[in-house]
Parts: sequence; C-alpha cells; structure tokens
Amino acid sequence: MNKQHKQLSAAPETTAKKTAVIYIRVSSKEQQDVGFSLDAQLKFLNDYARLHDFEVVHMYMDVESAKAAGRTEFGHLVQFLQSQQRLPPGKFPCHTVLVEKTDRFYRNVHDLVTIRDLGVTIHLAKENVVMSPASGSNDLFVHGVNVLLAERMVNNLSEETKKGMLEKARQGIWPSSAPIGFKNVEGPSGKRIIVQDSVQVPLVKKMYELYATGLYSMKDLSKEASNIGLVHRKSGNKLSISNIFDLLNNPIYYGDYYWKGILYNGTHDPIVSKALFEKVRLMLNRRSSCQTGRQKHDFLFHGLMTCGHCGCAMVAEIKKGRYVYYHCTGNRGKCPEKYAREEIIDQQFIKSLGRIRLDDDVVDWIVTVMNSSTAEERSQREAQIKALSQQKQRLEGRLEKMYLDKLDGVLDEEEYRRLSNKFRSDLTDMKFRLEQLQLQNEAKVMGKDRVLELAQNAVNLYSAQFSDEKRKMLNCVYSNSTWSGGELAANYRQPFDMIAVTNDEYKKEKVTNPEKSDLFDIWPYRL
Repeated sequence: MNKQHKQLSAAPETTAKKTAVIYIRVSSKEQQDVGFSLDAQLKFLNDYARLHDFEVVHMYMDVESAKAAGRTEFGHLVQFLQSQQRLPPGKFPCHTVLVEKTDRFYRNVHDLVTIRDLGVTIHLAKENVVMSPASGSNDLFVHGVNVLLAERMVNNLSEETKKGMLEKARQGIWPSSAPIGFKNVEGPSGKRIIVQDSVQVPLVKKMYELYATGLYSMKDLSKEASNIGLVHRKSGNKLSISNIFDLLNNPIYYGDYYWKGILYNGTHDPIVSKALFEKVRLMLNRRSSCQTGRQKHDFLFHGLMTCGHCGCAMVAEIKKGRYVYYHCTGNRGKCPEKYAREEIIDQQFIKSLGRIRLDDDVVDWIVTVMNSSTAEERSQREAQIKALSQQKQRLEGRLEKMYLDKLDGVLDEEEYRRLSNKFRSDLTDMKFRLEQLQLQNEAKVMGKDRVLELAQNAVNLYSAQFSDEKRKMLNCVYSNSTWSGGELAANYRQPFDMIAVTNDEYKKEKVTNPEKSDLFDIWPYRL
C-alpha cells in the first residue's frame, strides 16, 4: 500500500497551463502615432497577460498599407488555432487570444464567423470583455454589433480615402505613391504632391532617349538602368523588363496621368517632352509584335525606311546565308516594290549624306556668324522667358480661381474638368518651352558646332564606322525615309533638312558665281 502511495505521489502533474497568443495590428499611418503603435499594443497586452497569469506562446502582428491591405499574420493565427484542435491526448491546446479591442481584431463579419467556429476565447483587453463559446446570447449580440460597427468604420474609411484620392486627381495632383523619377513631398496646401527626384530625373530621361534611337531593346535598357544606377527608390532592387516597359508607357512622365481609367493633366513638372514620349510610344507599338523587342539580326537599315508605294515597313532577310535583302512587308496587300540589296541602299544613304557636306569656307563663315549673334539670341531668349513666365503665372492664377469657384458652386464639375484640363495642358507645354529656353543660353552654339562638325564630315564618318555606329548616325540624321522603285527618298531630321536644301542651292550658285561674298547671302537664318 505504501509502495502504491509512493508511485501515485510521483506521477507527473496533469494540470493545464494557462496559455495564450497575442494579436496586434496597425495601418502604416497609425504606426507613426505612439498610441496606435505595435510597441504600445504589445506592451499593453504583455502586461495584461502577466496580470491574468497567461503564458504567451506566440505573437502575431499585421501592418496594413493602403497599397496592400491583406492580413497575412491573421491567417497564420487562424492556422495555429486550427492546429490546436488536432493535438493528441495529453497535449494542452492553446485556445485563448489576447487582443487590444474589437476593431484591432475584426474587420468584418466574416472574421467573426471564422473565429467563432474555432471555439476559442477572445480577451478584448481594453474593453474588459471576454468572449467564449459559453458567452450568453446578450453578450454575443453586443459583440456582433461591435463587429458590425468596426466593419462600417473600415468601409467608411476606405470610401473617404478613395474620395480624397479622386478629388486630388481631379485637381491635377497625383494621389498615390510617386513613380520612379519622382518623390512624394508635402505641398504648399498641406497635401502630399509629387516633385522631380533630382537624382533619378536624368536617368529616366536617358531611358527615353536611348529607346527612341531604336537601337535598344527592353532587355538592353534593363541592363543599362542597372549600370547607371536607376533602381527602385525604396528597395534598391534592379528594374525588370516589365518595370522598364511601364516607365516608357506611363504618361505621367510628360505631365498627364491615368486615375481610375480617366486621363488627367497633372500640375507636377514633367520629366520628358510629350514629343519624346510619343516617339517612344510609336517605337513600342512597332515592336509590339515581337515579344522580346529585338530582331533576330540587327539589320543596318531596320526601322529607317518605309515602302514608298504602300507605306508599309521595309524589312530585311538573309538569302543564301550571307546576302541581306530588304522588301516591303505587304501588310496592305500585294506590293510591286522589288527586293533591294543592302549594299545598294547603303550607297544611296552615302549619296544623301553628301548633300549635307559643307565646304570648309562655308563652315568658317557660319561659325563666325553664330558667334557674333550669340548675344542677340540670348537677349531674345531672355525676353521670351520673361513673357512665358508671366503667362505661366496667369494660368496658375486662373486654375486656383477656378477651383475656388467649383467649391463655391459657381462652376459645375463637368465645366471645371473641361477648363482645368485645357489650362493644365497649356501649362505643361509652357513649362517645357521655359525649360528649353533656360537651357539654351550656352548650349545653343555648342549644339550648332556639333551639327556643323557632323555635316562637314558626314560621309567620311559614316564610311569608317561599324554597323552599330552607322545606325546611330543614320538615326541622328534621318527620320522615316522611304524606298520606292529602287530609289531612296531621304527624309532628313532638323536641322539637316535645311542644310541639305540650302547646300544644294549654294553649290548651284557657286558654279555660275564663284564670288564668296555673294554666295554667303544664301545661308543667313537657315541654321
């Protein structure tokens, strides 16, 4: 008997421990406020657990943002509680959850049903309420009402947030996180706005300029972005090919933006001109049929010519493993244009480059004239800058007055949107004209010098280059040339179009009148 008594005394204690898990939640904005912070909630609930003799076995926390409002840790909490129902005999399951209050735990009735079906006990610490499967019908009713109120508050907050963002969009203010090249700052009126990121702006511009040449694929640009340091601002991650595509296809970079499917004109300073954006978009459309954005072979004249008969693209293919021929795609029906050898097209481009070659004496004279006119041009540009600045101020004043009129009911919503979009579009164009004028003071002459250098040595420079460099040079001089009947109709870019026409006239006159002083009268105001 004594032996049996001793064995019973030595048996392990089977009393279940009081265990609990803690759940805390904040939004990104609430995390900035001490009263709502995760640390404040956690300290309060740990103190509550010690006061009520609970051993905390797990802690789950969710931080919700406006961009991603999912509750990952709430899902993990539910999985943990479900696993406690499947514990083998002899194990002590945890069926208690400690939370601060109702709206920290539930967001909707679905959450309430999910937790209720688990048969667990919830301690709403700040409300001094304990809900369990044994709670009375009145307590369950009050608890359900509180959950409905919490859901209503969440829905109302979401609606108000959406309304506020839509109103900002209508005012020309980008209402969300700044895309690459911009950053969010506090605006003069207390609203969050976007401004140019001085570090990323030149890098974004370079992406547009490179792609507009037609020499770079999305994959090339992704590598180049990594090389020059254009990355995601917060994470520092490299830009993927899809990120580059989105960047090149987003109108926010020239001043407009889409919000909820509607195009608005923004008040922010654009990064690229609308002309450059449209050029890039045209290039994107041309390549849309090719998933990688790259041709199998980098043909020299690809993208530089269209068919003079039907306007379709001229494409290239290799015959007999080494001969390159160009032909019309025939997308608009059968086309009479015959195949053309690459060497023949090459010779015709060289001939057209000869039209812009300038004599040394002409170059010397033009440089002298340009240098003497620099002061006068600068004075004219400064006058233009002053006039445009005044127009810009007037437009900004009109926009501000229109917004006040809308708030006072003087202007209806439709009329306000129509007028504000028009004025903001004018304002965007004006900002670019001002920016271009302000950058021209010294760059004007330097730009002309480069143009003259290219014009003077075009044929020699072209002939001495490899294919890649030849393409870059042709893209600099030409745009949308055509091929018809075996002949190239060269379409020069500015200012090479003026150089070609004026140079033709100069050479004709030189044959009949070799006197330089008379010949130079042909050139004023052409460059």
